[in-house]
Amino acid sequence: MPRYYLLLFGIVCLSVIGCSPDLPDDVAAAYKELPDELDYNLHVKPILSDKCFACHGPDKAKQKAGLRLDIADFAFANLPENPNKVAIDPGDLEDSEVFHRILSTDPEYMMPTPNSHLQLTAQEKAVLVKWINDGAEYKPHWAFVAAEKPDVPDVENEDWVINPVDNFILKKLEEEKLSPAKMADKETLLRRLSLDLTGLPPTLAEIDAFLKDNSPNAYEKQVDRLLKSPHYGEKMAVDWLDLARFADSHGYTVDRLRDMSPYRDWVIGAFNKNMPYDKFIHWQLAGDLMPQPTKEMRIATAFNRNHQQNLEGGIIEEEFQTEYVVDRTNTFGDAFLGLSVGCAKCHDHKYDPISQKNYYELFSFFNNVKEAGQISWDDAMPSPTLLLPTSEQEKVLAFINTQIKQQEAVVAQTKTKAGGSFDQWLVTNGHQKLAKQTIPQTGLVAHFAFENDLKNSLNPKQLGRMLRESGEETPAFADRGAAKALTLNGDVWLDLDCVGAYRKSQPFSVGLWVNIPKNLKEGVIIHKSQAERLYNFRGWHLYLKDNKFELNMAHVGPSNAITRVSTQPVVRDKWIQLTITYDGSAQAQGLRLYLDGSELVMETTMDQLKKDILFRSREQSGIQVGGWWRGWGFTDGKVDDITFYDRVLTPFELKQLAQKANWKALATKTKAQLSVVELADLKEYYLSAIEPNTLMARQKLQQLRSTLADSTDKVKELMVMQESPRPKKAHVLLRGNYDAFGEEVFPNTPETILAFPKDLPKNRYGLAQWLTHEDHPLTARVAVNRLWQNFFGTGLVKTTEDFGNQGELPSHLGLLDFLAVTFRESGWDVKELNKLIVMSATYRQASQTTKQAREKDPENRWLSHGPSYRLTAEMIRDNALMASGLLNPEIGGRSVKPYQPEGLWLINSANYVPDSGAAVYRRSLYILAKRAVPNPTLSTFDATSRSFCVVRRQKTNTPLQALVTLNDPTFVEASKVLGEQMAKTNDVKQAIVAVYRKLTGRRPSPKEVELLAGLQKAQLQKFSQNQLKTNGWLQAGQYKADATLDASLIAANAVVASTILNSDASLTKR
Repeated sequence: MPRYYLLLFGIVCLSVIGCSPDLPDDVAAAYKELPDELDYNLHVKPILSDKCFACHGPDKAKQKAGLRLDIADFAFANLPENPNKVAIDPGDLEDSEVFHRILSTDPEYMMPTPNSHLQLTAQEKAVLVKWINDGAEYKPHWAFVAAEKPDVPDVENEDWVINPVDNFILKKLEEEKLSPAKMADKETLLRRLSLDLTGLPPTLAEIDAFLKDNSPNAYEKQVDRLLKSPHYGEKMAVDWLDLARFADSHGYTVDRLRDMSPYRDWVIGAFNKNMPYDKFIHWQLAGDLMPQPTKEMRIATAFNRNHQQNLEGGIIEEEFQTEYVVDRTNTFGDAFLGLSVGCAKCHDHKYDPISQKNYYELFSFFNNVKEAGQISWDDAMPSPTLLLPTSEQEKVLAFINTQIKQQEAVVAQTKTKAGGSFDQWLVTNGHQKLAKQTIPQTGLVAHFAFENDLKNSLNPKQLGRMLRESGEETPAFADRGAAKALTLNGDVWLDLDCVGAYRKSQPFSVGLWVNIPKNLKEGVIIHKSQAERLYNFRGWHLYLKDNKFELNMAHVGPSNAITRVSTQPVVRDKWIQLTITYDGSAQAQGLRLYLDGSELVMETTMDQLKKDILFRSREQSGIQVGGWWRGWGFTDGKVDDITFYDRVLTPFELKQLAQKANWKALATKTKAQLSVVELADLKEYYLSAIEPNTLMARQKLQQLRSTLADSTDKVKELMVMQESPRPKKAHVLLRGNYDAFGEEVFPNTPETILAFPKDLPKNRYGLAQWLTHEDHPLTARVAVNRLWQNFFGTGLVKTTEDFGNQGELPSHLGLLDFLAVTFRESGWDVKELNKLIVMSATYRQASQTTKQAREKDPENRWLSHGPSYRLTAEMIRDNALMASGLLNPEIGGRSVKPYQPEGLWLINSANYVPDSGAAVYRRSLYILAKRAVPNPTLSTFDATSRSFCVVRRQKTNTPLQALVTLNDPTFVEASKVLGEQMAKTNDVKQAIVAVYRKLTGRRPSPKEVELLAGLQKAQLQKFSQNQLKTNGWLQAGQYKADATLDASLIAANAVVASTILNSDASLTKR
């Protein structure tokens, strides 16, 4: 029996020894230190993602040897290039190629290859070896699995716990043999809370009230007060505007200014009203597509138009239209998914399961807005836009529109009542005067017949000119039967100065004969615009494109416009007569095109002309024929007999102009001899051109429409989203190139995240609802992580921008999921979630820590103590203004221009003129954000340029930051004001304590008071002997110091205030 046990013991030993793989010494040593069980997401996948996925990950184009290691089925399958082998054979190291290659030192065989410049450490090799040996279990990426609410963990120190947040934090601390810090003192807590919830420090009165309040819920009362503060929305908006890439300029080289402030005001208001987060993102992504969209919903969609827009000359329209959609797609991924989806623009994502096709399926959701790639060179807002009249303007516009409707009825009535006067006109043979007309004469203002000259036959002094981009050319004429016609080459155009400069309220008709060459694919026939592409085709034009006629009238193309396209092919190599008529209504039905006297069937592709079609602030150019600036011209085309009328021609006159009819036959008849049709033609002409009451009524209608146009031109516009009437096709763009079309794609979402539900519409509204679907694994997690970051400086997932395979794992996954599900169950209540976090014992900890905690957790990822980091750029400036009493608390409105060094804007050929008065003291949230030249104070402290979506700011510490707070006029002026306040207090130490409390939120220690009092005394002595330096302090900023006070004392006190302002206690949130 003993022999049997001895034998059994030997077999067991041998089997145990056999389970230990034969490894190099360093890997073997690392292997022994590994935990008994490895977790794929925690231990294995970070190594595969960093060292393997670049060549063996999701990107098909970059997969070497056809091997893919991010999916188990592929990793376990026979190798494409070596069918007898597998990369990973679970539990069998000898049969696993990965095992042999990661341990190999042969450069021709080892993995990663030397050419990849990647190396596995001994510890990483040990992890992979043990994982394969243990069965190579794969798990879905944690962030792509729908969050489930975990049980709140039990902890040993239950007395420390205030709410469930603390259970998750304390559980981790106890596992790591760490203890939480004590609770911060009340002054520190209130400053931390006030900065986190409003971005502003507490006032002395608020601090004192909190210190005196000894009730059990004293802290909670402060939380509730701050959550109700109107400044709460401002603080929350700062981070969101970074994410939404909100700015006051278009970006790129020219970087002209624009006003998007109504969107910022909407964001502030939404946070203050505690709009549910799901509605908050629904409105921004698709407010225009929601049932019965309101003005507020449409304002919210400016989120999608906040991107940079280019107005540089010579750019390619389609390229930048694509860039804008790319920006919207990338922002969607960064802001709501926490994924770098933009990495799949040119190829499949190298690390995450997002293919290039997935990218362009998301892209297609945002691709259906009719916008310009090259925006207008002036200050016109790129379309599509939303008019935002003030309440007073709304009343005026409503009144004028009512007047217009009433006058339209008057016009109709005058026509009805005109029967008697028409009969009298016929009886007196008024119609017989028409017999001599070869073309309509009533309302004719110009006629260019091109009989070897460019004269207006009605005004021979008015001459056309043949122009090119630089210089003038001699006209070329061709025979047209017995007459002459003008020939065009596409590079030179006919300029008919002072003719055709119509407003959108003015009726007109323009006729011309054209001969369109067979091979001409695209080109302008006639137009009234100026530097067409630079100003987005403001004016009107007739254009040949895709073998159709395009008729356009625009304030800013392509959406603040009327666009109509003919439905039948263009007649070529034949003389045809075209006439454009427009009735002044600013509606598509009033803009028509006639071919040889018959109306063409036109498809309306845009019908929302909101503002006028003329440049109101410059001299108007006239009509141009056959060419335009930097665009396709009417190459080898011919034109003849161009006529202009200040009224809409009648159908009979249109036929007359096309030589399909004439008045002669009708004019010789008496009333009794005229047929019903002939009577109708004459009556329509009479009402249009002769009848005085109708003419007067139409004239008044035109005046009212002009008044409406004048009033509307003063109304502010905001860029918003608006779906095109006709869906725009989307394709995979090969290598991301705008003109390299691959497979056509349609709106869809990556199934690896969540398959798009069949009951949702395939548009942005459906996409928004997909985001907040209860099974969506990312949206709530990404949102709560960003909110956590707001309070602790770092998210539970440190890489706020990346929840994918390259992102860091959550420090507390259970807590993240608990908060995410709680957030969703609360109805996406942002204030409730913020309150849950700030009420926790975790948040209330003091920032002081122990040596043990610093060594085990140097970044405080386990939260063994409270946060301690430099204030944000906005907080630093606002703290100085608030403490000094200079802060202007006004909420909302246009951006402001505070002090900044002269000449910075000259790089964009612009002149920076600072504001004056209370505007310079507004919160930093409202400082004008010019992308090419960001505000130097804010950017020094890591504020973003707002050129693209940023969900996590950098945190830097540089000497330049100290130079800013010591010398920037805002901080010097604030110090001066504080110095003046100190000068009004007889007790220097008492004055120091007050200023110190204003700037830091706490009382200084006696030692600090003594040091600062000594500084004040030394500075007072220096300033008393140096008036020049004294004046330097007193002249900072626009604030005028009290002349009755000792100037030297104010300056000395200002130095003390500046010293406190520049201290760690002032610049750091603890």
